[in-house]
Amino acid sequence: MTLMLSLFVLLLAYSTYSDEDYQTLTRTLSNPVAVRGEVTVPVEPVLQLKEQEAAIDKPAEIEAEQQLEEQFRSALKSQGLADSIEVTVSANQVNIQIRESILFELGRAELTEEGQGVLVKLVPLLANASEHTLSIEGHTDSSPIATPQFPSNWELSAQRATGVLRFLLSQGIASERMRAVGYADTQPLADNDTDEGRARNRRVSLVLHLSGSD
Repeated sequence: MTLMLSLFVLLLAYSTYSDEDYQTLTRTLSNPVAVRGEVTVPVEPVLQLKEQEAAIDKPAEIEAEQQLEEQFRSALKSQGLADSIEVTVSANQVNIQIRESILFELGRAELTEEGQGVLVKLVPLLANASEHTLSIEGHTDSSPIATPQFPSNWELSAQRATGVLRFLLSQGIASERMRAVGYADTQPLADNDTDEGRARNRRVSLVLHLSGSD
């Protein structure tokens, strides 16, 4: 009797469910996440939103880099310096590479008159970019130096960078914008096995950091 009653109740309960209700119940029971009451967070839309925000900022940064690059290239060309100063843009930086032969005598750290004249021509451009920090970086080739004043290329590159910084400071560039650092021969632009390569590596770089990068 009890068995028949239970069967009747089960059949009655089943008859009150629609096909849609049954399918919903089946999906629920087969989904362990739903049974445990956990919530699945859609990660992809969040990642897409961050990518879209980054894409919005990137064109503005690229435009600022390109504008500064064009300004420097145009000014250098008008002053006849385009062949002796190289301007490159990368990773939120505008890099102005000045060869040693323009600024210093070989193995020395005192600015030449020609070097001072070149820096004077760059001052207005650097001043107009006052919202950007400026790194003055000294670089040498791999040829060793060992003098009482410069025991190694580290001292030579650092003193050259500091000398350029002090000159720019005397021309009105704010001290809080600038820093000087010597890299010796650790960041070559060219192969040190040739005279031309070594000459290109002996340089001072004026690096404008955009968007607060450094």
